[in-house]
Amino acid sequence: MEVEIAQKQNQKSDALKQISGLVFLTVAIIFIFNVIDLFFGLDENLAKKNAVVEENEKMISTLPKGRLNFFESQEGHKLSKKEYEAVCKNTKIVTQRAVMGANITNKLAQQVYMNNGNLVVESFVKWENDAEACYAGYTLNGVVDGKEHSIKISGQAKGFLKTSIDTRVYFIKNY
Repeated sequence: MEVEIAQKQNQKSDALKQISGLVFLTVAIIFIFNVIDLFFGLDENLAKKNAVVEENEKMISTLPKGRLNFFESQEGHKLSKKEYEAVCKNTKIVTQRAVMGANITNKLAQQVYMNNGNLVVESFVKWENDAEACYAGYTLNGVVDGKEHSIKISGQAKGFLKTSIDTRVYFIKNY
């Protein structure tokens, strides 16, 4: 009987050691993460950027679907300066219509675009604070008359298309 009591006390002692070890490990992990957060925590600038992105996304969600213009037009919604900036900063895609429209005065670019299967190698959309304008552009690579061409086209993004998923550059003024 004394052996059974000693075994139960040993089991209780082992269980207590395991629980206290688990508690110590949990406290140590929390402490380590707090120290790491002090040195590498969320930067104020990053927090401000995240707040701006959220504000822009909220503003964009209130805009109607379809064409969004930064010029007077019979079709589409005319963007205010603040809306224009928000849409620009949240747009990453240049539509085929924007590419074709921007190529209208550049015959070589039209040929390169058609010959390479309408492939846009790279594109960009960026907000320029100094000019207070949105710029978009793209690069086309292709062969015309046996010669390899790489054409970069850019200009001010004046129109966007809002879908149910995102916004896209719809019109680039490059002349």
